[in-house]
Amino acid sequence: MYAKCGDVKCSVQVFSEMVSKKDIISWNSMIVGFAKNGFAEDALKVFEEMKREFVKPDDITFLGVLTACSHAGMVSEGRQIFKDMTSLYDVRPRADHCACMVDLLGRWGNLKEAEEFIERLDFELDAMIWSAYLGACKLHGDDTRGQKAAEKLIELEPQNSSSYILLSNIYAASGNWGGVNFLRKEMKERGVRKPPGCSWIIVGQKTNMFVAGDKFHPCAGEIHALLKDLTALMKDEVYFADIGSVMDGSVN
Repeated sequence: MYAKCGDVKCSVQVFSEMVSKKDIISWNSMIVGFAKNGFAEDALKVFEEMKREFVKPDDITFLGVLTACSHAGMVSEGRQIFKDMTSLYDVRPRADHCACMVDLLGRWGNLKEAEEFIERLDFELDAMIWSAYLGACKLHGDDTRGQKAAEKLIELEPQNSSSYILLSNIYAASGNWGGVNFLRKEMKERGVRKPPGCSWIIVGQKTNMFVAGDKFHPCAGEIHALLKDLTALMKDEVYFADIGSVMDGSVN
């Protein structure tokens, strides 16, 4: 519970003070907690301590450890852990384990290896794996591989706008505006719409919610007037917006 809320210090304290024998659930909670809060090395230390205590890792353990490796760029460690998962512990990788490996390899620039890893998988690939691969392709600006991943995703989830948007951003980053326009047309013809952006702020005891394009807020006039002034100010300061994400608006 503490780790899920980001309070890693308290979770470590509770774990250390456990008087009864630590079971697989408590070990996994610490590993996953460290991994999700950015403490990759600590997650691996707990993993090693767990093995020294002769507690056999399970599928959740490996998911946490692979996540830690992915976030910290521990590519070689992740490769070995994934190999040991089946060869030493007889844990069959699920789709989420494989997605973690694709993310680990792709995020840190090993796109070709990630592609070869995907091709070796002996089960039907789901959207989770292709999403991880597409995200890595966007990160490194590989529109050729990104297009392949996006096409697979669109086949699996034709009404999910995120695949179109990620591929469009890859096209935009490489200057392929024809590809961007084609995707806009595809989304329009298929009736695919990007959910509007939403944000909120609490002022006093009241929560104010804002949705992109919404003009029904009671202070809408004042808000839009202020935004207009800020836009003019940014232009005066020669502010240039990042055009890497060109499909954040609605499709017309």
